[in-house]
Amino acid sequence: MEKLRYNRSFKKGIAALIFCFLLFGSLIAYSVVAKIQYDNLASGMKPVEATVVDIDWVTHYKGPNEQEIYITYEVNGEVYNRELKTDTALSFSAGRGTHYSIGDKIEILYNPQNPGIIASRHFAVAGYFCFALGVFSLGVVLMPFIYMIKHSREFLVTQEGYEKEGEELKKNKLEAKKQKQKKRFEKKQKKAKLKKIFKIILIVLAVPLGVFIIFLLFGALLMALGY
Repeated sequence: MEKLRYNRSFKKGIAALIFCFLLFGSLIAYSVVAKIQYDNLASGMKPVEATVVDIDWVTHYKGPNEQEIYITYEVNGEVYNRELKTDTALSFSAGRGTHYSIGDKIEILYNPQNPGIIASRHFAVAGYFCFALGVFSLGVVLMPFIYMIKHSREFLVTQEGYEKEGEELKKNKLEAKKQKQKKRFEKKQKKAKLKKIFKIILIVLAVPLGVFIIFLLFGALLMALGY
């Protein structure tokens, strides 16, 4: 009996799913560790009202822009100025997707022993959201993974079929490359045609304009000569 092996599609699918598991698993782990750190920091802290005094915008190519929020608050008659940022090693951005304005009031938590150390409940909410997103995404990825494992025998092929699949993939890649090159060539041709049309338009406009300028200069010359 000829030895069977999993085809390339199965291997690529499993590799992609494992990568997704690692990615979303890391997000969950990050959220859990950040939440533990937040709880340890926030225990024993007291609330105080802070005022937004300045905002810097950080523009992202994808996703919502981020605000760097600077606040001022008073504890025991002393005023503190700093960025709105939870003082933990792992945390979530306070300004991601937020729309604070200068003068807004925000409740924060401060350490009674060291009021310069603060925490924001926004970080806890962002942590819950990221944890939920990670769990949901992991669940979505788990379904095709279970399906592929349960139906793994359907992806078994002979060595000949495996090599044939590889040749087909190479052929498809080569065809896709040719299509890209063809599109690039067609774009260059279109640009060349547009350049020619543009040159013709310039010549058509330049000839009568040049004649008109020469006529004006000739008239000016005649006037200068007294004719």
